[in-house]
Amino acid sequence: MRVLLVTSWDTPCGIADYAHLLKEYVERADPGVEVIPRSEALDPEWLLRGTGVELIHLNLHEKAPDLLIHINHHDGLHSRWTPDYVRQLTDLDLPVVVTYHDTTAGVSDLPSSDKLKAFAQVASSTIVHEPVGDVKAIYWRQGVPDAAQHPADYTPHPGHYGWMDGERTLHGARGETWKAYNQQPVLGTVGFNFPWKNYDRLCQVTAEVGWAMVILSNNATAEDIARWLTLNPSTLVIPGFLPGPTIVNYLAGCDATAFAYECANTGTSGAIRQGIAARKPVLAFQHCRQFRDLLLDPLGRLTLHWIDSWDTLKVELNHTLVSGRYEPGIVALAHQDSWQKLGYQHAALYHALVHGAPL
Repeated sequence: MRVLLVTSWDTPCGIADYAHLLKEYVERADPGVEVIPRSEALDPEWLLRGTGVELIHLNLHEKAPDLLIHINHHDGLHSRWTPDYVRQLTDLDLPVVVTYHDTTAGVSDLPSSDKLKAFAQVASSTIVHEPVGDVKAIYWRQGVPDAAQHPADYTPHPGHYGWMDGERTLHGARGETWKAYNQQPVLGTVGFNFPWKNYDRLCQVTAEVGWAMVILSNNATAEDIARWLTLNPSTLVIPGFLPGPTIVNYLAGCDATAFAYECANTGTSGAIRQGIAARKPVLAFQHCRQFRDLLLDPLGRLTLHWIDSWDTLKVELNHTLVSGRYEPGIVALAHQDSWQKLGYQHAALYHALVHGAPL
Protein backbone atom coordinates (compact mmCIF):
# COMPACT_ATOMS: atom_id res chain seq x y z
CA MET A 1 0.00 0.00 0.00
CA ARG A 2 1.16 3.51 -0.80
CA VAL A 3 0.23 6.53 1.30
CA LEU A 4 0.85 9.87 -0.36
CA LEU A 5 1.48 12.21 2.59
CA VAL A 6 0.67 15.83 1.84
CA THR A 7 2.92 17.71 4.25
CA SER A 8 5.82 20.04 4.81
CA TRP A 9 8.99 17.95 4.82
CA ASP A 10 12.67 18.24 5.77
CA THR A 11 12.20 21.69 7.21
CA PRO A 12 12.40 22.88 10.83
CA CYS A 13 8.73 22.90 11.79
CA GLY A 14 6.47 20.88 14.03
CA ILE A 15 4.28 19.63 11.18
CA ALA A 16 7.34 18.27 9.34
CA ASP A 17 8.52 16.58 12.57
CA TYR A 18 5.09 15.02 12.96
CA ALA A 19 5.29 13.75 9.37
CA HIS A 20 8.68 12.14 10.01
CA LEU A 21 7.32 10.37 13.08
CA LEU A 22 4.23 9.24 11.20
CA LYS A 23 6.29 7.75 8.37
CA GLU A 24 8.78 6.09 10.73
CA TYR A 25 6.27 4.43 13.02
CA VAL A 26 3.71 3.41 10.39
CA GLU A 27 6.36 1.71 8.27
CA ARG A 28 7.81 0.10 11.37
CA ALA A 29 4.36 -1.20 12.33
CA ASP A 30 3.57 -2.49 8.83
CA PRO A 31 6.45 -2.81 6.33
CA GLY A 32 3.84 -3.34 3.62
CA VAL A 33 2.83 0.32 3.90
CA GLU A 34 5.02 2.90 2.16
CA VAL A 35 4.46 6.47 3.31
CA ILE A 36 5.52 8.89 0.56
CA PRO A 37 5.86 12.50 1.81
CA ARG A 38 5.52 15.13 -0.89
CA SER A 39 5.84 18.81 -0.06
CA GLU A 40 4.90 19.64 -3.67
CA ALA A 41 1.42 18.45 -2.81
CA LEU A 42 0.98 21.40 -0.47
CA ASP A 43 -0.35 22.82 -3.73
CA PRO A 44 -3.48 20.73 -4.49
CA GLU A 45 -3.24 21.68 -8.16
CA TRP A 46 0.09 19.81 -8.34
CA LEU A 47 -1.69 16.70 -7.18
CA LEU A 48 -4.87 16.99 -9.22
CA ARG A 49 -3.71 18.70 -12.41
CA GLY A 50 0.08 18.63 -12.47
CA THR A 51 2.76 15.99 -12.12
CA GLY A 52 1.06 14.37 -9.18
CA VAL A 53 -1.95 13.34 -11.25
CA GLU A 54 0.25 10.81 -13.06
CA LEU A 55 0.68 8.95 -9.79
CA ILE A 56 -3.09 8.91 -9.26
CA HIS A 57 -3.91 7.78 -12.80
CA LEU A 58 -1.24 5.09 -12.74
CA ASN A 59 -2.67 3.74 -9.53
CA LEU A 60 -6.29 3.78 -10.72
CA HIS A 61 -5.41 1.68 -13.75
CA GLU A 62 -3.94 -1.09 -11.62
CA LYS A 63 -6.08 -4.12 -10.91
CA ALA A 64 -5.95 -3.52 -7.17
CA PRO A 65 -5.68 0.18 -6.39
CA ASP A 66 -3.81 0.65 -3.14
CA LEU A 67 -3.24 4.40 -2.93
CA LEU A 68 -4.42 6.57 -0.07
CA ILE A 69 -3.99 10.33 0.35
CA HIS A 70 -3.17 11.59 3.86
CA ILE A 71 -3.24 15.36 4.35
CA ASN A 72 -1.18 16.45 7.37
CA HIS A 73 -3.11 19.68 7.65
CA HIS A 74 -2.04 22.92 9.28
CA ASP A 75 -4.09 26.02 8.46
CA GLY A 76 -1.05 28.17 7.76
CA LEU A 77 0.89 25.63 5.69
CA HIS A 78 -2.09 24.08 3.90
CA SER A 79 -4.26 27.11 3.28
CA ARG A 80 -4.59 26.12 -0.38
CA TRP A 81 -6.21 22.82 0.54
CA THR A 82 -9.98 23.27 0.71
CA PRO A 83 -12.72 20.70 1.32
CA ASP A 84 -13.60 20.93 -2.38
CA TYR A 85 -10.18 19.53 -3.35
CA VAL A 86 -10.71 16.65 -0.92
CA ARG A 87 -14.10 15.98 -2.51
CA GLN A 88 -12.46 15.87 -5.95
CA LEU A 89 -10.12 13.15 -4.69
CA THR A 90 -12.87 11.08 -3.09
CA ASP A 91 -14.89 11.42 -6.31
CA LEU A 92 -12.00 9.49 -7.91
CA ASP A 93 -12.61 6.72 -5.35
CA LEU A 94 -9.40 7.65 -3.55
CA PRO A 95 -9.55 7.38 0.26
CA VAL A 96 -8.49 10.63 1.91
CA VAL A 97 -7.43 11.00 5.54
CA VAL A 98 -7.12 14.49 7.01
CA THR A 99 -5.16 15.06 10.21
CA TYR A 100 -6.25 18.48 11.41
CA HIS A 101 -3.81 20.20 13.78
CA ASP A 102 -5.61 23.53 14.38
CA THR A 103 -8.41 22.34 16.62
CA THR A 104 -10.35 24.12 19.34
CA ALA A 105 -12.67 22.58 21.92
CA GLY A 106 -15.63 22.51 19.56
CA VAL A 107 -18.02 23.97 22.15
CA SER A 108 -20.36 26.95 21.97
CA ASP A 109 -17.76 29.58 22.89
CA LEU A 110 -14.91 27.83 21.02
CA PRO A 111 -16.55 26.19 18.00
CA SER A 112 -14.57 24.23 15.43
CA SER A 113 -13.66 26.08 12.26
CA ASP A 114 -15.93 25.81 9.24
CA LYS A 115 -13.00 24.23 7.42
CA LEU A 116 -12.67 21.38 9.91
CA LYS A 117 -16.42 20.80 9.85
CA ALA A 118 -16.36 20.63 6.04
CA PHE A 119 -13.34 18.29 5.99
CA ALA A 120 -15.17 15.94 8.34
CA GLN A 121 -18.04 15.81 5.85
CA VAL A 122 -16.01 15.03 2.72
CA ALA A 123 -12.90 13.14 3.91
CA SER A 124 -12.89 9.39 4.36
CA SER A 125 -11.57 9.89 7.91
CA THR A 126 -10.61 12.96 9.93
CA ILE A 127 -8.13 12.75 12.82
CA VAL A 128 -7.85 15.29 15.63
CA HIS A 129 -5.49 15.41 18.62
CA GLU A 130 -7.89 16.68 21.27
CA PRO A 131 -11.57 16.13 22.09
CA VAL A 132 -13.75 18.14 19.73
CA GLY A 133 -17.40 18.50 20.66
CA ASP A 134 -19.04 19.52 17.39
CA VAL A 135 -17.25 17.36 14.78
CA LYS A 136 -17.33 13.61 14.24
CA ALA A 137 -13.66 12.65 14.07
CA ILE A 138 -11.11 10.11 15.29
CA TYR A 139 -9.48 11.37 18.48
CA TRP A 140 -5.84 10.27 18.70
CA ARG A 141 -3.51 12.41 20.77
CA GLN A 142 -0.08 13.23 19.40
CA GLY A 143 2.26 10.31 20.01
CA VAL A 144 5.19 10.08 22.40
CA PRO A 145 8.50 9.02 20.78
CA ASP A 146 10.72 6.19 21.97
CA ALA A 147 12.68 6.52 25.20
CA ALA A 148 16.32 7.61 25.31
CA GLN A 149 18.81 5.25 23.71
CA HIS A 150 22.50 4.56 24.24
CA PRO A 151 24.53 7.78 23.99
CA ALA A 152 26.85 6.16 21.48
CA ASP A 153 23.94 6.20 19.05
CA TYR A 154 22.21 9.51 19.65
CA THR A 155 24.42 12.22 21.14
CA PRO A 156 26.78 14.64 19.41
CA HIS A 157 29.56 13.23 21.62
CA PRO A 158 29.38 9.46 21.11
CA GLY A 159 29.86 7.19 24.05
CA HIS A 160 29.34 9.49 27.02
CA TYR A 161 26.92 11.80 28.77
CA GLY A 162 29.65 14.16 29.94
CA TRP A 163 27.44 17.22 29.57
CA MET A 164 25.37 16.00 32.52
CA ASP A 165 28.36 16.63 34.77
CA GLY A 166 28.69 20.17 33.50
CA GLU A 167 31.17 19.73 30.67
CA ARG A 168 30.41 22.12 27.83
CA THR A 169 31.46 19.69 25.06
CA LEU A 170 29.72 21.15 22.06
CA HIS A 171 31.10 20.51 18.59
CA GLY A 172 33.55 17.95 19.94
CA ALA A 173 35.64 20.42 21.96
CA ARG A 174 35.83 20.47 25.74
CA GLY A 175 35.29 23.87 27.27
CA GLU A 176 34.44 25.46 30.60
CA THR A 177 31.97 23.90 32.98
CA TRP A 178 28.45 25.32 32.94
CA LYS A 179 26.92 23.83 36.12
CA ALA A 180 27.63 25.40 39.48
CA TYR A 181 28.45 21.96 40.92
CA ASN A 182 28.23 18.39 39.76
CA GLN A 183 25.01 17.49 41.63
CA GLN A 184 23.16 20.67 40.65
CA PRO A 185 19.67 19.71 39.44
CA VAL A 186 18.85 20.51 35.83
CA LEU A 187 15.55 21.64 34.29
CA GLY A 188 15.23 20.99 30.54
CA THR A 189 12.94 22.28 27.83
CA VAL A 190 12.69 22.10 24.04
CA GLY A 191 11.02 24.02 21.24
CA PHE A 192 11.14 27.09 19.06
CA ASN A 193 11.96 30.26 20.95
CA PHE A 194 8.61 32.03 20.88
CA PRO A 195 7.86 34.67 23.55
CA TRP A 196 4.92 32.75 24.97
CA LYS A 197 7.18 29.78 25.76
CA ASN A 198 8.85 31.95 28.43
CA TYR A 199 12.46 30.80 28.15
CA ASP A 200 13.69 34.05 29.70
CA ARG A 201 11.43 33.56 32.69
CA LEU A 202 12.49 29.91 33.08
CA CYS A 203 16.12 31.02 33.24
CA GLN A 204 15.24 33.60 35.90
CA VAL A 205 13.26 31.15 38.03
CA THR A 206 15.84 28.37 37.86
CA ALA A 207 18.56 30.84 38.85
CA GLU A 208 16.47 31.96 41.84
CA VAL A 209 16.01 28.40 43.13
CA GLY A 210 19.53 27.20 42.32
CA TRP A 211 18.81 24.92 39.37
CA ALA A 212 20.70 24.68 36.09
CA MET A 213 18.88 25.02 32.78
CA VAL A 214 19.11 23.17 29.43
CA ILE A 215 17.36 24.73 26.43
CA LEU A 216 17.13 22.90 23.10
CA SER A 217 15.90 25.45 20.58
CA ASN A 218 16.19 25.29 16.82
CA ASN A 219 15.88 29.04 16.32
CA ALA A 220 17.92 30.30 19.31
CA THR A 221 20.14 33.19 18.26
CA ALA A 222 23.50 34.28 19.67
CA GLU A 223 21.67 37.16 21.37
CA ASP A 224 19.18 34.74 22.95
CA ILE A 225 21.98 32.55 24.28
CA ALA A 226 23.87 35.52 25.74
CA ARG A 227 20.71 36.78 27.44
CA TRP A 228 19.85 33.37 28.93
CA LEU A 229 23.39 32.95 30.26
CA THR A 230 23.13 36.36 31.90
CA LEU A 231 19.85 35.37 33.55
CA ASN A 232 21.20 31.99 34.69
CA PRO A 233 24.94 31.35 34.22
CA SER A 234 24.30 27.63 34.80
CA THR A 235 22.57 27.28 31.44
CA LEU A 236 23.42 25.09 28.49
CA VAL A 237 21.81 26.02 25.16
CA ILE A 238 21.82 23.58 22.25
CA PRO A 239 20.79 25.58 19.16
CA GLY A 240 20.01 24.32 15.69
CA PHE A 241 18.12 21.34 14.35
CA LEU A 242 18.53 18.11 16.30
CA PRO A 243 17.20 14.63 15.46
CA GLY A 244 14.33 13.53 17.67
CA PRO A 245 16.27 10.77 19.50
CA THR A 246 19.05 13.24 20.34
CA ILE A 247 16.50 15.64 21.86
CA VAL A 248 15.02 12.88 24.01
CA ASN A 249 18.52 11.83 25.13
CA TYR A 250 19.34 15.35 26.28
CA LEU A 251 16.04 15.71 28.14
CA ALA A 252 16.43 12.30 29.74
CA GLY A 253 19.70 13.55 31.23
CA CYS A 254 17.85 16.39 33.00
CA ASP A 255 16.15 15.99 36.38
CA ALA A 256 12.83 17.36 35.09
CA THR A 257 11.40 19.11 32.05
CA ALA A 258 9.14 22.16 31.97
CA PHE A 259 6.78 23.69 29.42
CA ALA A 260 5.75 27.04 30.84
CA TYR A 261 3.60 28.12 27.91
CA GLU A 262 1.16 31.00 28.27
CA CYS A 263 -0.95 31.13 25.12
CA ALA A 264 -4.37 30.35 23.71
CA ASN A 265 -3.11 28.81 20.47
CA THR A 266 -5.18 26.29 18.59
CA GLY A 267 -4.13 22.66 18.48
CA THR A 268 -1.93 20.68 20.84
CA SER A 269 1.78 20.81 21.67
CA GLY A 270 4.20 18.38 20.07
CA ALA A 271 7.22 19.56 22.11
CA ILE A 272 5.77 18.38 25.42
CA ARG A 273 5.65 14.81 24.02
CA GLN A 274 9.45 14.92 23.86
CA GLY A 275 9.48 15.86 27.53
CA ILE A 276 7.18 12.92 28.27
CA ALA A 277 9.48 10.68 26.20
CA ALA A 278 12.32 11.53 28.61
CA ARG A 279 10.41 9.66 31.37
CA LYS A 280 11.33 12.33 33.93
CA PRO A 281 8.92 14.65 35.82
CA VAL A 282 7.12 17.05 33.47
CA LEU A 283 5.90 20.45 34.69
CA ALA A 284 3.35 22.38 32.60
CA PHE A 285 1.06 25.38 32.98
CA GLN A 286 -2.47 24.03 33.29
CA HIS A 287 -4.01 27.20 31.81
CA CYS A 288 -2.27 26.76 28.42
CA ARG A 289 -4.88 25.32 26.08
CA GLN A 290 -2.22 23.53 24.01
CA PHE A 291 -2.04 21.03 26.90
CA ARG A 292 -5.82 20.60 27.12
CA ASP A 293 -5.73 17.06 25.73
CA LEU A 294 -3.32 15.93 28.46
CA LEU A 295 -5.22 17.69 31.22
CA LEU A 296 -8.46 15.99 30.15
CA ASP A 297 -6.89 12.53 29.98
CA PRO A 298 -7.16 10.69 33.33
CA LEU A 299 -3.53 9.55 33.27
CA GLY A 300 -2.21 12.86 31.96
CA ARG A 301 -4.13 14.82 34.59
CA LEU A 302 -2.76 12.58 37.34
CA THR A 303 0.88 12.25 36.29
CA LEU A 304 2.01 15.65 34.97
CA HIS A 305 3.01 18.25 37.53
CA TRP A 306 0.40 20.90 36.70
CA ILE A 307 1.28 24.40 37.84
CA ASP A 308 -0.91 27.49 37.88
CA SER A 309 1.66 30.24 38.49
CA TRP A 310 5.35 31.01 38.57
CA ASP A 311 5.23 30.85 42.36
CA THR A 312 3.85 27.31 42.10
CA LEU A 313 6.73 26.42 39.79
CA LYS A 314 9.19 27.68 42.42
CA VAL A 315 7.47 25.60 45.10
CA GLU A 316 7.71 22.51 42.92
CA LEU A 317 11.42 23.01 42.26
CA ASN A 318 12.24 24.02 45.84
CA HIS A 319 10.14 21.67 47.94
CA THR A 320 7.79 19.26 46.16
CA LEU A 321 9.50 17.76 43.15
CA VAL A 322 11.25 14.44 43.60
CA SER A 323 13.31 13.25 40.66
CA GLY A 324 15.08 9.98 40.08
CA ARG A 325 16.10 7.75 37.24
CA TYR A 326 12.52 7.88 35.97
CA GLU A 327 9.03 9.02 37.01
CA PRO A 328 6.61 6.04 37.08
CA GLY A 329 3.51 8.00 36.05
CA ILE A 330 5.29 9.59 33.08
CA VAL A 331 6.52 6.13 32.05
CA ALA A 332 2.89 4.96 32.07
CA LEU A 333 1.74 7.99 30.08
CA ALA A 334 4.54 7.57 27.53
CA HIS A 335 3.53 3.93 27.08
CA GLN A 336 -0.16 4.75 26.77
CA ASP A 337 0.40 7.45 24.14
CA SER A 338 3.39 5.89 22.37
CA TRP A 339 4.03 6.53 18.71
CA GLN A 340 4.54 2.78 18.42
CA LYS A 341 0.84 2.24 19.19
CA LEU A 342 -0.13 5.18 17.01
CA GLY A 343 1.78 3.68 14.09
CA TYR A 344 -0.28 0.48 14.32
CA GLN A 345 -3.49 2.49 14.60
CA HIS A 346 -2.71 4.47 11.45
CA ALA A 347 -1.72 1.34 9.52
CA ALA A 348 -4.99 -0.35 10.53
CA LEU A 349 -6.97 2.72 9.46
CA TYR A 350 -5.23 2.80 6.08
CA HIS A 351 -6.02 -0.88 5.45
CA ALA A 352 -9.64 -0.38 6.51
CA LEU A 353 -10.11 2.50 4.07
CA VAL A 354 -8.29 0.88 1.14
CA HIS A 355 -9.12 -2.81 1.55
CA GLY A 356 -12.15 -2.78 3.80
CA ALA A 357 -10.19 -4.48 6.57
CA PRO A 358 -11.82 -4.23 10.01
CA LEU A 359 -10.38 -1.72 12.44
